[in-house]
Amino acid sequence: MTTLKACKNCKRIVEKGRKCPYCGGELTTNWKGLAIIINPEQSEIAKLLGVSSPGKYAIRIGK
Repeated sequence: MTTLKACKNCKRIVEKGRKCPYCGGELTTNWKGLAIIINPEQSEIAKLLGVSSPGKYAIRIGK
């Protein structure tokens, strides 16, 4: 089973690697909640998370 990681910068969920392939940020396994954004232009959740492209995102990143 693969441990999912979240980027500390953009909150994007990724399956492997040490750096985020989208923004180059540091990845962590300390995150909670998963939001799948399909249409960020019309999504209230995307606006709350501050994301502008479709994908899987962490709701909260731990310290």
